[in-house]
Amino acid sequence: MDRRMFLATAAGIPGLVLADPRPVLAMLPIDSGPIPVGSRKQLFFDGRFIESSRGVRLKVNPPVKAERVLLPEKPWETKGIHAYSTILEHDGVYKMWYDAFAAGGHPHSRSICYATSRDGIQWARQNVNLFEWEAIRNNNIVMPGTNGSVMIDPNGPDEHRFKALVLVTENSVWPESQGAIAGEYDGKLFLELYLCTSPDGIRWRRQKTPALPFFHDTQNHFFFDTRLRKYVAYVRTHEAGRTVGRTEFDDPLKLPWPFTEQPGEARGPGISRRAVGGEFHVALARDESDPTDTDLYTPSVVQYPWAENAYLSFPSAYRHYRYAGGAPQEKDERGRHRNDGPLEIQLAVSRDGLSWSRPDRRPYVPLGLRGSWGGGQIYMALGMIRKGSEIWQYYSGTFYTHGAYDPAAPDNSGGLCRLVQRLDGFMSADAEYTGAELVTPLLTFSGGRLELNIDCSAMGEAWVEMLDEHNRPIPGHRLQDSIGVDRNDIAAQVRWKEREDASELAGRPVRLHFKLRACKLYAFQFQG
Repeated sequence: MDRRMFLATAAGIPGLVLADPRPVLAMLPIDSGPIPVGSRKQLFFDGRFIESSRGVRLKVNPPVKAERVLLPEKPWETKGIHAYSTILEHDGVYKMWYDAFAAGGHPHSRSICYATSRDGIQWARQNVNLFEWEAIRNNNIVMPGTNGSVMIDPNGPDEHRFKALVLVTENSVWPESQGAIAGEYDGKLFLELYLCTSPDGIRWRRQKTPALPFFHDTQNHFFFDTRLRKYVAYVRTHEAGRTVGRTEFDDPLKLPWPFTEQPGEARGPGISRRAVGGEFHVALARDESDPTDTDLYTPSVVQYPWAENAYLSFPSAYRHYRYAGGAPQEKDERGRHRNDGPLEIQLAVSRDGLSWSRPDRRPYVPLGLRGSWGGGQIYMALGMIRKGSEIWQYYSGTFYTHGAYDPAAPDNSGGLCRLVQRLDGFMSADAEYTGAELVTPLLTFSGGRLELNIDCSAMGEAWVEMLDEHNRPIPGHRLQDSIGVDRNDIAAQVRWKEREDASELAGRPVRLHFKLRACKLYAFQFQG
């Protein structure tokens, strides 16, 4: 087929499979202008670089579940190592702040603990000896009575280099917890969200003014967005069940952080309230494609540093069982417990951190077998590590579902498991075995050597053609000139018979026309 005809009629070709069913992905407006990609890597995780396609689908690529790297073994972990943990690299050392939970229900039964690793696999608890746990001084507890997340701030003074966004239960063990504001909601005690700072990630001080004066249970976190040059926080809200709210600000120490006041909201010390409508921009929430009674939360957002304008979120999708008042319905045991159901980890993507999509709703990390340690509910830890051509992440899991447990009974559940993902491999544009085509919108680039992160395995192959703004093949860069790319490579160089690269076209509006067979295309980049 003539390429101009292909571009003009793609949306009507029988059997055409668009990467996303939304019409905006079929063709971009003629006057939209070329997308400047420079020499920066671009990911295929949404429709931004798919103007038209045939035989291509965007697919989530689950990582490989590797070994469990941390198991609950200490007296302050008898209820397990659970959801809200952070893994970061700092000064050549991998550092972990994990959520330890002890059975018994006393005010400091939940704590943030500290461990380190040189290789990301063997982790050692660091005995900081700051607090006593039931007469045990030799422990790795750094913030008793808390749970939350940690970040390393690239800005600001050294005494505030490490920052944590945490829920704090007032207790007698940690003096900094004294005076933490608590409130009542639905007969339960809930807490406001606090900012803690530290020079070393071990010795922490709580800022007395809450960061946000709402009930933001579970994993809340923030980071410095290098694109916006602002701090961005993602917190739990309740627009439609559990949702993810977003706010941004210039100074994390200027408290409280921004939110929109709503008429009639209760305010004042000791009043804990839910953000239920308009206080925050809702970044993630269930929609009509999700099952009823679905929540999205614990977003674990990462501004992906190895590509341009790439934000990734790994929310837990929670499908509620309908509560039957403690009695099973016929032979269905589900619904015996209130606030119960299974959770899996999904993937959401964004170009700006504000507008998010889930192009493929299949689980990014699926549940394990029923009865296994990750067979009931799983949560992604915050942060990721790059190891050469791999990305490592970590997640926690339990054998029981969300509400089906006794908080007072020890079970040593959970733990942290390592995940191994290909560099840039979270999603891909997948080509059918029988052949496919993909055309990008108009682009401008700098540099010249075009590289693909692509997996063709043994039977697949890819060819690349350059088209001008009128969709005409550019001499020297036509399909018949293209030397096929095959096998599996994170930086496969594209060549043509008479051209080693495309440097002569730098700065000129062009489209990339991919002819594909049986491959997964993750990313492209024009290297300098």
